[in-house]
Amino acid sequence: MNDTRASSRANELSIQQLQTFQLVFELRSYAAAARELELSVPTVWQQIQSIQRLYGFPLFEKQGRGIVPTEGATRLYQPLSEVLAGIDSTFELADQQSHQTKPITLVAGVRMMMEEIAQPLSRFRSHWDHPLVIRQGNDRVAEQMVLSGDADVALALEPGHDQVSPLIHLEPAYFVDFLAICKKTHPLAEVKKLTLRELVKHELVVTTRGTHGRDALDHALHRERLQARIVAETDNSGFTIACVRAGLGVGILAGRPDGELCRRLESHSLRRQLGRRQIVFMWKKGRRLTPALTALVDAVKQHNAKD
Repeated sequence: MNDTRASSRANELSIQQLQTFQLVFELRSYAAAARELELSVPTVWQQIQSIQRLYGFPLFEKQGRGIVPTEGATRLYQPLSEVLAGIDSTFELADQQSHQTKPITLVAGVRMMMEEIAQPLSRFRSHWDHPLVIRQGNDRVAEQMVLSGDADVALALEPGHDQVSPLIHLEPAYFVDFLAICKKTHPLAEVKKLTLRELVKHELVVTTRGTHGRDALDHALHRERLQARIVAETDNSGFTIACVRAGLGVGILAGRPDGELCRRLESHSLRRQLGRRQIVFMWKKGRRLTPALTALVDAVKQHNAKD
C-alpha cells in the first residue's frame, strides 16, 4: 500500500518541477531561477509549492531578503539532481543509437594531457568518429565544468574527504607519484635520499592553496613541523615544470618520474612522504555513459595500467 502511494505521488512530479527545485536550491532565489528558466516568478513559486505538498514539508525559508533551503530540501537535492542527470543522459544515448557523433568535451591538466592521455585519445579516435574538445583545468575547474554541464568528463587528482561535491561520481583511472623535480645543476640533484627536512632548505614551486597536491604537501609539512620556502604558486603541473626549467626552484607535483616533460630534469620520488595519488575520472552522479564515453574511459585506464 505504501509503495502504491509513493508511486502515485511520483506520477505528480514533472521534470520541469525538478529542474525548478534544483535551480532555486542552487541560486537561493526564486527570481534568479525564473530568469534562468524563462518563467515568471509566480510560476516558479507555484511549482515549489506543488513539490512541498507532495513531500509534506517546506523546502525553503525566508532569511532576510533571500531564501535558504530547509534540512528537508538539502536531503532531496542530491538524489533529485542524480535523477535529472540520468534523464539528460538518455538523450545522449538516443543520439548514439541514431549514430549522431556529437563532440565529447574532456577536461584535464596540461601535464596529464601531454604524458598520459594523448595516446589513448588518439587510439579512441581510430575507432570512434566523435570529435574531441579538450580543455585545460585544475581540480576545481574540472569539477565546476562537470557540474555546469560544460564538460562530459574530467580527469583530476582524487580529492580528499569532503573536498568534492556529492553530485560528482569518481571513477578510478590510474596512479601517479608525488615528485620533487629540479634542474640537474641544482644542489638537490646530488641528494641521494630526499627527506622533507632537506626539501624545505630549498625554494619551492608548488600548486595553489586548496588544490589536492598542495593539501598533501601542507599536511606532511605540518606533521613534521616544517616551514616551506615557497617562491611561486601555479595552478597546473605544466606551469610548475616551466618554472623549474627557468631556475625558479624545486617543483612539487604529481606525475611520473619517466614522463616526457621531466626527461631532462632530476626527479625525486616523494611517495614515502606524501604517498601516492589516484587519478580519477569525474562525471555527474546519475549520468549513464554512452558507449563512446565508456570506450574513452577504458582506453585511458588500459594505457596507464602499468602499476
